[in-house]
This record gives sequence, structure tokens and C-alpha cells, in this order.
Amino acid sequence: MKTALLVGCNYPNTPYKLKGCINDVHAMRDVILKRFNFDPQHVELITDEPGSPKMPTRANIMAGLAEMVKEAKEGDVLLFHFSGHGVEADMKPGRKDDAIVPCDLNLIYDVDIRHLIQQLPKETSFTIVSDSCHSGGLIDKEKEQIGPHKGIAPSVDAQKRGISLESIHQGLQTAANVINAASDVLGTTVAFGTTGLDIVSNIGHLLTGIFRDNVSLKFRPSQEPRSLTEDEGILLSGCQADELSLDLEPGDKTQGKAYGAFTYSLQKIINETHGALTNKQLVMNVRDEITSLGFHEQHPCLYCSDKNAGTAFLATIPTPLAFPMINELVPKKKAVLVGCNYPKTPYNLKGCINDVENIRRLIMKRFNFDRHFIKVLTDNYIPGSCAMPTGIKIKAALYEMVKTARPGDVLFFYFSGHGTAVPVLKPGQPLRLDEAIVPCDFNLITDVDFRDLVNQLPERVNFTILSDSCHSGGLIDKEKEQIGPNTLRKGEKSPECITRGKSIEFPVIHDIIDLVSDAAHQATNIAEQFFGFFGRDIVSLKFNHEAAKQKGLLGLQPHEDKGILVSGCEAYETSFDVVLDGNSYGAFTDAVVKVSMGGYVKISNKDLVTKARDILKQNGFDQTPCLYCSNADLDADFLGEVA
Repeated sequence: MKTALLVGCNYPNTPYKLKGCINDVHAMRDVILKRFNFDPQHVELITDEPGSPKMPTRANIMAGLAEMVKEAKEGDVLLFHFSGHGVEADMKPGRKDDAIVPCDLNLIYDVDIRHLIQQLPKETSFTIVSDSCHSGGLIDKEKEQIGPHKGIAPSVDAQKRGISLESIHQGLQTAANVINAASDVLGTTVAFGTTGLDIVSNIGHLLTGIFRDNVSLKFRPSQEPRSLTEDEGILLSGCQADELSLDLEPGDKTQGKAYGAFTYSLQKIINETHGALTNKQLVMNVRDEITSLGFHEQHPCLYCSDKNAGTAFLATIPTPLAFPMINELVPKKKAVLVGCNYPKTPYNLKGCINDVENIRRLIMKRFNFDRHFIKVLTDNYIPGSCAMPTGIKIKAALYEMVKTARPGDVLFFYFSGHGTAVPVLKPGQPLRLDEAIVPCDFNLITDVDFRDLVNQLPERVNFTILSDSCHSGGLIDKEKEQIGPNTLRKGEKSPECITRGKSIEFPVIHDIIDLVSDAAHQATNIAEQFFGFFGRDIVSLKFNHEAAKQKGLLGLQPHEDKGILVSGCEAYETSFDVVLDGNSYGAFTDAVVKVSMGGYVKISNKDLVTKARDILKQNGFDQTPCLYCSNADLDADFLGEVA
């Protein structure tokens, strides 16, 4: 059975009120009902919203937790989610303890959680998700799997979910004064002896005076339970123990509602992920999402055993889960997304990394790609980016994707950056220009490299390349041209929002390599020049004839029914950047996103390119997207599985 207690405290009509905690609880309830098959009858909500039948006092929260633990049986899954204020206290010299703050300020400490966990049957999963400040120590002694990280100050407006001991002391003292005043009227006496004590002891005395025995075990040392063993309990904290958990203010992203940044990111990751997530994967992805929101000094943490770190979040049976091994025979969708802005160079672009983020969101939301099978390489860090987009890194990512492909898989390579045309001159043959994309280190990847990749694919694998770069129309050499050259009428002007074309002339690249390579000065041809600079790290088989010969690629053509190229322009055209609402994007990428999100249940490769053409033409771009593929792939679904 799966059971949950979800608690949200906004502390209305107090100096420390919050806005997003009740929204957090309702969002979390939706997630566990829809994604994790919790029964609504076994999910209890306790909030301090108006009209709530049960207020989130310490007594009510602890009673709910105790009931959940009491009814638990071997194999059950228990979840406790708390959104509200947290507090950190120096209980003993050199030791800080963490607590969550119920609406009545009667603190719940780590020791209280520990006491509950120790009553659970074996093989029972108990997960705590705490979106509060100083929450990293709520399960004392648990092994830290994902821990502290230091960043820079937050760049966004946010409300902190932390409350000082002084504020709690003041609130309790006010309550004690009210009780004393009432006692005088009734002729009774209540003792609140606090004179001369430190603030923590004062709080303990005030709590005991107000709530009697219903206070934390932290203030009853004689009853403090043993420490937890490593395999007891799982804590996903909204921040590390010495950090603050922040509220996300209402905005477009949140449909006008306030949420905790941690809870918002948690439910967003879960909703966008198809398939299971381990506890460790979930927290790492939530960290990235929070950073992308502008919260650079809030780092969610995971505290649990090694076994539970590799267990699926809210799994029924806590067995280790190696995510890449799940459903190994089930077709997968995998992607490599590359964006090069070439910062601090004369060839810098502005929109390519924005393009990658747009495409990543698109393929997850519209085409059901799982973020764990999306590899991102950009030359300026964004959440999820795993490496710089050098030639060798891009090619390694592509070969890994192809190497692990199985029949039925859908593979997608997206590139936004500069393209170039490589001159090929052979004795007795006319000059030929071959297409290449330009990584951030100028270690070119050419059409012959894509030919090598395509020829290694198993049967029934959809491999789609979408390139928003100049000279990209020939990246899959010899593929049948289904939608080809078709320029705008002469005299039509491109819009003023164009910034620059995504092209670097090959002589410029030649000169760059020449400048930085001594060996290149002695080179007698282009291939020797590239080899002189990159040596064994030279990426393109275009310039490594010996490797190409060993692979049998010289003169080899790709199979016509393998590989789909959707190019941003015809082979000798220019692909443009465009500025929209102050942000730069690839004009072609922007058109693809608009078409894909246009409400179609499915869209074919042909329709995608045709409609993207129409959008570019309507906006005055002298840029013609093209489609190169087999007849069978022409009308196949874009990023769809092979029939």
C-alpha cells in the first residue's frame, strides 16, 4: 500500500507568512495520484488554508505520521511532504539541529522523525520531501548522497522559507503571555520559568509550558531514541542544512501561483519524465531545474543509503534500479543536442544555446523523449549541459548513441551553430564543396562522418538530423532530396530582426588552424593542416584518409533508407539568427518549434519542413529548409518510431 501525509503551512496573518506552501501540497497530491498510483483515500492533506478541517499543528502532524507508521506493513511506501518554514538551532556547542515549523510553532525536530522511522517494519520505504529552510539534517545520521554545493547569490526575487529562533521565541512568548492573562482571569496558574536561560532552552521551557508533553523529544533528552542505521529512511531536502529554501513568486511559468522552488521543480521533472527515476537522478535533475530558474544558492540534497539512492522514487519494493537498464528491449528515444555560440570570438552567435533549450523542451513535451536520454553540449553552461561541444566530444556522443541503438529506437541529433563548405579538389576532377558543421574548437565534422554513423545503424532505427546552420543541406551525402531548393522572389527583403548568418567561410577556419599550429605551416594540403593541429584527435574522416580507408568509407555511400536530414537551408544558402522579444534564436529552429506545437496530433517529416518553409517565407527570410530522406521516410512521423 502507498500512504502519504502532505503538510503545507503558509502562516497567514503572521509576520512570517508564506505564499506557495499550500499550492505545493496540492501540486504534490496531483503528482502522486497520477504518476505513482496513490489511492486518494490514503493521502491526507493538512494545511492552514481557510476552512481547513485540520490545522497543521505539531499535534496533528505527529498524529498523522504516527497513524501512517502504525498501519504500515512490509513492502509499503510512505511519503511525508512538508512545505513551510524550517529553523536551525545550536542545541549543543558545535552541533546544529534542524526542525520544521508547524503553524503553532511547536517544533518538529530530526529526533522526532527518527523515533517514527525506527518503528517501521522491515522493507518499508519511508520518504520525506521537505521544502523548507535548513532541512538537510531532518534524518540525522543518514548517508549524504547528494550534498553541499556553493554557488552565487540568487538572481531572482524570492521569499525565504526560513524563520529565526528569535521570531519563534517572540511568538511563543506572546502565546505564553496570553495564557498567563487568561489564567489570571480564571484563577489558575501556569509556570513559564525562562529567566536567565539561553534562547533554545527558553523555547523549550515555553513549549513545555504551553503544550505540556506534546513537545519534541529534543526537549526531553531522556526519551531521545538511538541513531538511525544507514538503510532507514530517505530524505529529499529542498536545500542543504545551512541554506535557505525559496518561494517562487507568481508568474507565467507558474500560471500565476506561488510555489516553493523545490516543489515546483520536483513535480515539473516528474511530469516531464517518462519512466522511473531513482532518488539520486531525481534530486540531480531538480538541482539543474532550480538553477535554470535563477536560484543559484539553493541546492537540494539527498540523504539515504547507497541502496536507496539507486532505488526508484516512491518505489513499492526498494530494489536497486540502474535506470539505463530499465526495459532494455523497449524502444527508446535518444537525442544529442549541440549549441555553439562561439563566445569571445569574432564569429560569436547569440541564439544557438537558446535554440538547444527550446528543442529540449519541445522533444520532451511534444515527442515524449526522456531527459535521461538527452545529452546536451553547449559552449556556455546551461542546466543539463554535460560537456563543451568540441569536435571530439560531439562525435563521441553521436557514436555512443548509435552504438547503443536497437531496432525500433528513435535517434535525434540537433545542431545549432556555424556551418561551412569544405573545398575538395582531386586531380582530374572539378572543385567540389562538401558540407560541415563547426564545433567550438573548429575541429570540423563533415558529411562523411555522418555517412559513417548512418551506415552503423541497426535495421528499423529512425535517425534524424536537424541542423540550423549554413551549408547544412548536404550533411547526409547522397540521401534522396525530397524537398529541395526554392528561394524567395528577388526583391523581397529579410526582416530587420536578423542578426547574422550562421556561416564561417572555410578559408577563415583554414587561417585559424594555420595561426595556432606550427605543423600547419609546413602542410601541403588541407588534410595535413588539420592533422598537424589536432593530431590523433582530428575528428573528421574527411581529413583522415587512413582511418576512412580502414573503415571502408572511401567511395561508400549511405543506405538510402537510413538517415533523415532536416536542414535549415539549402546546401549553399545561409541560415539566420533572429531576435524575438529581446532573445536570439535560430529562425529555422523557431519555425520548427512553432509548427510542432501547432496542435497537430502527428506531423510528417514532409509537412514539418513545408510548414517551416511557409513561416520563414511569411517572415521574409531568404532561407529555404530542405528535407533529405528516402521515399518511405518522407511521409513518416517526425521523430516517430519506424513502422
